[in-house]
Amino acid sequence: MTTERMMPGISPDVLSTMTQLRREQERLQRQNEQLEEQVRALLVLQEIANTLSAELNLTPLLRRIAIAALKLTAAQVSMVYLVNADGTQLTVKAVETAQTAADSGAFSAWDLASRSQPGTLEDEADAPGGPSIGVEEGVAGAAATSGMLVLVNEPQNDPRFDAAAISIDAQLLGVQPSALLAVPMIFQGAVSGVLEVAHADQPAGFDASGLDLLRTLAAQAATAVENARLYTRLRTERDRIIQAQEDERKRLGRDLHDGPAQRLAHIAMSLSYAEKLIDFDPAALRTELASLRESANATTREIRNLLFDLRPLVLDAENGGLVVALRHFLERFQATPGPHMHLSAEYPERLSHNSELTAFAIIQEAVNNTIKHANAANCWIEVREYPDKCVALVRDDGEGFDPQQLQEEYEHRGSWGLMNMAERALLIQAKLNIASQPGKGTVVSLEIPR
Repeated sequence: MTTERMMPGISPDVLSTMTQLRREQERLQRQNEQLEEQVRALLVLQEIANTLSAELNLTPLLRRIAIAALKLTAAQVSMVYLVNADGTQLTVKAVETAQTAADSGAFSAWDLASRSQPGTLEDEADAPGGPSIGVEEGVAGAAATSGMLVLVNEPQNDPRFDAAAISIDAQLLGVQPSALLAVPMIFQGAVSGVLEVAHADQPAGFDASGLDLLRTLAAQAATAVENARLYTRLRTERDRIIQAQEDERKRLGRDLHDGPAQRLAHIAMSLSYAEKLIDFDPAALRTELASLRESANATTREIRNLLFDLRPLVLDAENGGLVVALRHFLERFQATPGPHMHLSAEYPERLSHNSELTAFAIIQEAVNNTIKHANAANCWIEVREYPDKCVALVRDDGEGFDPQQLQEEYEHRGSWGLMNMAERALLIQAKLNIASQPGKGTVVSLEIPR
């Protein structure tokens, strides 16, 4: 039955208008449904972003990213790759399926209370992870090298990838994909990893909405991963600084105990002896007091040296600086056995206070190493200024050593002097190089940027 027969007396124009209104209503309803779906997706993304930004442990963070990819695309399996340090390989760091995601209740809850606490360095650092592929291999490699999203909705018919290339991703994913989607994770213009999802039994593949959501997730993931890495580096550096401070306190305690404390105890005993000499042998009293005076002066010098080592105040003085501090430091060795010290400096323009303080500590450590271990006749300290940097050298004609062997033995040693020097150099963005060979002396060079 036609519309005219159902509604007699209504003109064709009115019927046409009603038809248009009905179609417009249907269009608006579809549009409203699409907007509601987009709002739901945005809310999910916001929820995921909040959770990722709160996770500072790299291992569970990568799992959360993989699970989020499943949640947004309804894929069967997802995988997160990270680019290795030299940029030649992609290493699998997390693989999730619908089943493993369902089993991970704490990860799928997506609430801040479920985030993990930062764990051990092995958990948070870039651990070896799973298998690796070249950055140009497979679909994931194509996304990494191009820096662009790669969609493969028909793997068997895609001219860009042959069966061998698809099999690389299939083997890692653990399924024969009916559709693949790989999105690069880009941070500050560089690809840091790839987020890949796959359908195993859905011929329709991924739609435009899934592409947009995964692209947004990959951008969030890249930032979250970098934040986790930065937190790990900061925490590692904090732990090293704390350990260095503890080592310095222990060293100071030993020096005070073995030096001034022993001397003061000896002075106290000598004073008691001098009191007895007043009555029993006044003639010997003068000699004893002269000895006491020398012990007191030596103790004063030793305490001043310790205070100087802790905080060379001359670095704070307007007419002081690195070279003046080095002169004061080397003066203590003029009358002591050991290598002869030579200081040569061309340093008219001072560095920042922090740079000078750190450079002095590194040079001081290098000189002390020469005195303690090199068995050298001479030690040369040079400071040279250039337009873009200041270069300090400490070299000796001592026995030398094998730096590689020393580094390998570090975990079994009680001394960490060379490592402390390297860590201090990093704090001021300086370059430290230690060159040595057995029987050929040692050269320590420090380049401090302006």
